[in-house]
Amino acid sequence: MQSPAKGIAQGDKPDSAPQEVDSRELLGTTGQLIIHHEQRRYVLRRTKSGKLILNA
Repeated sequence: MQSPAKGIAQGDKPDSAPQEVDSRELLGTTGQLIIHHEQRRYVLRRTKSGKLILNA
């Protein structure tokens, strides 16, 4: 059995593991989140059917 990578405690996820967030935390009551990325503005929104759409 291999030991964990240096700098990572047993049970911790490495930096490359994706972060998980519930969409309700991001979208709040408005159902929308504005994301600024590389001088562009994106809107992530929840549709009436509950799906997510990202528009630039």
